[in-house]
Amino acid sequence: MASMDAGAPGWAQRFAAEVNAEMEDLRRRRGPVRLPGYAKADLPAAGANPNCFIYVTDAAGGAVPAFSDGAAWRRVTDRTVIS
Repeated sequence: MASMDAGAPGWAQRFAAEVNAEMEDLRRRRGPVRLPGYAKADLPAAGANPNCFIYVTDAAGGAVPAFSDGAAWRRVTDRTVIS
């Protein structure tokens, strides 16, 4: 867990508390993570979501997990750009 200096600004202390709570929730779940699903026509901007994962429901060849490399959404299976 992130520690915070007692003299840190209030916003930083609240942010650290939120991060710690989210991390604890992830540790507690220890189960499958559900990726948000998107049709190709509704994909969020890859540039605004670098290093994120999604599930593309209508990709060529069938539904597939994909990740943003900061420029495009790519299939996890073969790194092909989702188009």
